[in-house]
Amino acid sequence: MAQRTAFTPTVTLPSRAFGERFSSVILTMTAVALIVTGRVDPALVEHVRSKTADFVTPLLTVIQQPLATARDVVDRTEGILNLATENARLREENENLKKWEATALSLEAQSRVLRGMVNLSPSAPAILRTEPVIAEPGGLYARSVLIGGGAHDGLAKGQAAMAGVGLAGRITEIGAWSARVLLITDLNSRIPVILEGTRTHAILAGDNSPSPYLMYLPKAAAVLPGDRLVTAGHDGVFPTGLPVGRVASIENAEIRVEPIADLDRLEYLELVDSVAQSALTPEIAPAESRGFFGTP
Repeated sequence: MAQRTAFTPTVTLPSRAFGERFSSVILTMTAVALIVTGRVDPALVEHVRSKTADFVTPLLTVIQQPLATARDVVDRTEGILNLATENARLREENENLKKWEATALSLEAQSRVLRGMVNLSPSAPAILRTEPVIAEPGGLYARSVLIGGGAHDGLAKGQAAMAGVGLAGRITEIGAWSARVLLITDLNSRIPVILEGTRTHAILAGDNSPSPYLMYLPKAAAVLPGDRLVTAGHDGVFPTGLPVGRVASIENAEIRVEPIADLDRLEYLELVDSVAQSALTPEIAPAESRGFFGTP
């Protein structure tokens, strides 16, 4: 048994070498035969080539299908990776369009009311600083946020806070390095507003829901869904003409307003350079106990 085991590789190796040489000879002879046949009978070669193509085509189709699927997956993956950049660009364009829309609507309303007057020079509120939103602490005010700027940065109690082109709220508490902004949807929020189209005055009141409602609106006032509201600027509460929201619904004499600012996704707030002492401060009695603009 030991002799057979030692002898077997000796026989196998020459046989393998002979097979490889014989295969090379066969392939060479086949290639020469195809060349000669192509010279003698081109039609036969063309027929064989077409038959070979017919045989190979289904195999190539089967092979290319997963390759096409893989390419499609790669393209989709690249598209998904590009979505973040595209989304950021579209958001920036959308914010710019909103600013232009707010400007156009404000100018249209002013033109209707102030036509014929001269030397009118309305000015947009100056933005003092832009501060990041660092927390939503809740506490005494259910709808409020903390921003990363305070008295050390030049901020002061009462300043209006903007989110994009819409009013978000105002500073109600101030520290050296942080401040609390009470949002317009908070239960304690009361803001004098004007229906931009008709110049009708009202108070926008929050109730901790996403859509605040209008108070003290004259019974004969003409209000339609989509009407835009801006700050009235009375009593020094806010600068005049800051976009606040649009009428969202009118049901059972209750008028709900959709804020222009996206209060559910606040990342930065712009603080308007205007300090106002108003009904939004906690030291003063609630707006319901006072008159239309905070007078007894």
